[in-house]
Amino acid sequence: MSVLTAAVVVVGVLCLLDLLLSFGIIRRLRQQNETLRDLREKQSAEEPPIMLTAGSPVELSDVDVSGALVGFFSPNCEPCKERVPQFIEYATGHRGKVIAIAAGPAEEVADMVVRLGEVAEVVVEEMGGPLHNAFGTTGYPAVCLVDDSRTVAASGWEMSALPALATR
Repeated sequence: MSVLTAAVVVVGVLCLLDLLLSFGIIRRLRQQNETLRDLREKQSAEEPPIMLTAGSPVELSDVDVSGALVGFFSPNCEPCKERVPQFIEYATGHRGKVIAIAAGPAEEVADMVVRLGEVAEVVVEEMGGPLHNAFGTTGYPAVCLVDDSRTVAASGWEMSALPALATR
């Protein structure tokens, strides 16, 4: 009988030890989660905008961008390859003008020009060109909506930065 009592005591102690270790692990995971969240918030706060932000006027005289959906893409950019189909889908539901800028030499952007040409007026220019400068583009992909007063309504590097399209 004393062996059985000793076994029960040992199992109880082991269960208590396991419970304490579990609480310690859970506490440590919560701390790590908070640290990661703080780091993400800090990075997103420090991340410079990829182009003009909402409320910024577009200073461009050569091209009418009033009410336009504008997208900047590069064939050498992996995220661009994901965003081009999303941009095309968004553009098909957009009621205004659609302008797509393909950045790079003509031979490299040929496929992109064809794909985007189905839904947009496509301009091929290098980084630092007039449209890049007018929109303050610093990377790819970059998308924005411009309102009728030539002011950026929404912008970002993901399509989710733009407002949802109104259903017809």
